Amino acid sequence: RLDGERKGLRPLLDTADMVRLGADVTEIGAIGPERAQRAIVAIRRQLELARGLGATVTLGIATEGVRRAANAQPFLDRVAEETGLRFDLITGAQEASLAFWGATSESTEITGLRGVIDLGGGSLELVAGASDTPGWRASMPLGAGVVRARYLPTDPPTLHELFGAWDALRGEMERLQPPLPVTDVTVCGGTATALATVAGRALRKHAERRAQTNAGAEPLVSGQRRALTSASLDALARVLIRYDAEELTRRYHLKPGRAPLLIAGALALLAGMERFGVDRLWVSHRGIREGALVAWHRVGVGWLDAAQSGSLERAESA
Repeated sequence: RLDGERKGLRPLLDTADMVRLGADVTEIGAIGPERAQRAIVAIRRQLELARGLGATVTLGIATEGVRRAANAQPFLDRVAEETGLRFDLITGAQEASLAFWGATSESTEITGLRGVIDLGGGSLELVAGASDTPGWRASMPLGAGVVRARYLPTDPPTLHELFGAWDALRGEMERLQPPLPVTDVTVCGGTATALATVAGRALRKHAERRAQTNAGAEPLVSGQRRALTSASLDALARVLIRYDAEELTRRYHLKPGRAPLLIAGALALLAGMERFGVDRLWVSHRGIREGALVAWHRVGVGWLDAAQSGSLERAESA
């Protein structure tokens, strides 16, 4: 629900189903029948919840996991036929814009050039912009699921795999030329918020010791904002490689399917931080979904055109 301006975004319900369409795409190049059926069940459930809360407009977007699928359009046609909701297959640029608008809607008072990292399962977006305009956008097929499948097949990953993944991620990041410096960087996406939660649980004592012994240490929590620092991510990675996915799920009470993505996500975020030249990320629970709501609220039916152009202002005056 949107109450007035961007900062008036007020969630009535926030829920997600981890279907991981991109897992099939990474493995076989297409969305398999079992995962497609799970997605349809999840969409029906989400629609029922939304309509039960009074939703009259429902937005459906498909991101990198579907973009890369050989059977993307047949899958989307089936979804529309069986659920009644037609999904728009968005571009990487649109995904980046929506992530920027969603992630920055929590802290609109910050001025200057801001960065956003959106860590998905299939793609990784880096965005920089000021106010409502994501002036620089990059989208890469380096989401946590892709990195895990491509570079970290062992559970838990070996040191050799970790070094290989880190070198590959840094190599990809070196190609990017974001405008610098940025005043701060916000990260969004389910794996990022899960990393922040696990860091809070696993590193609390470590953080307390640092705070007692080092007055300059960056806190994991500042006011209402949670942070992931390069030091906390590095320490967390050392914890994550001790356990397999089943043990991580049990130990840190994670949703099924989330644990295998954590170490890959941590490496991707460290590489993104290095490229932006920062050692701290502010963690936002808002992302692409909230960005879609902001764009639709501001622009209406032209919200996807606004996402492609990267400017709500130009779309509004068109």
